[in-house]
Amino acid sequence: MKLMAAVMAAAVTAGAAFANPPNPKAEGDMFGVKRVAGTPNFAKPPAGAEVLFDGTPASAEANWVAEKPKEKGGQIWPVKDGVWIDTATDLLTKKEYGSVKLHLEWRVPQDRVAAGQKGANSGIIFMPKKGWYEVQILESHSNLTNTYSDGMAGAIYQRSTPACNPALPKGEWQSYDITFLAPKFKADGTVERKPTFTVVFNGVTVQDAVEIDGSTLKRTATLSPHPVKQPIKLQYHNDPLEFRNIWIQALGD
Repeated sequence: MKLMAAVMAAAVTAGAAFANPPNPKAEGDMFGVKRVAGTPNFAKPPAGAEVLFDGTPASAEANWVAEKPKEKGGQIWPVKDGVWIDTATDLLTKKEYGSVKLHLEWRVPQDRVAAGQKGANSGIIFMPKKGWYEVQILESHSNLTNTYSDGMAGAIYQRSTPACNPALPKGEWQSYDITFLAPKFKADGTVERKPTFTVVFNGVTVQDAVEIDGSTLKRTATLSPHPVKQPIKLQYHNDPLEFRNIWIQALGD
């Protein structure tokens, strides 16, 4: 418990914290979320962290698997000049995780045209086999079309709007430092701890120990017992997002 408290405190102090607004359906949209200056964190993996992608095809192959390898294009994404390019099918880590701290750097290609949820859409999904808790990736700096604010970059998809918007323009690398506390369920199936996210986006805390009540696939979903160690998914959403420097630290519960 002392370890978890320290991790959460460190995540919050990594950037200025803001209060998350109420339900965006009632209170606003992506264009209405306050813009702030962000400074990406390009930290190298600390001692003891597991490197999930280090810029080499070997690290991609060693740590990830295509979720549906038999589908057309269902293979590990290509790597070019140290950059991993999201081109086909969702990917899963080969290893399963519970509570973690995940660092990931991502970029929207300069030539992408983003309009709402199309053109530059991806996500990081925790507990994807049963549960499904997603942190959204989207072009949220110069998007041509407004969209729901709990579907923008830094959002816990369909659950929590980011407290502010530190997104950078297309062509620039951005960073996520995500602390995810896996849910806990008692023997009788009741919830002991809800899934909880702290998200530091380009050095700014946009989700501050936010608890969610169910799957992010549906706003009204409720929690039900499921395995609390599962792979982590990187989503292919028909848009060629780019990734680099992905590492993870397992957290004790």
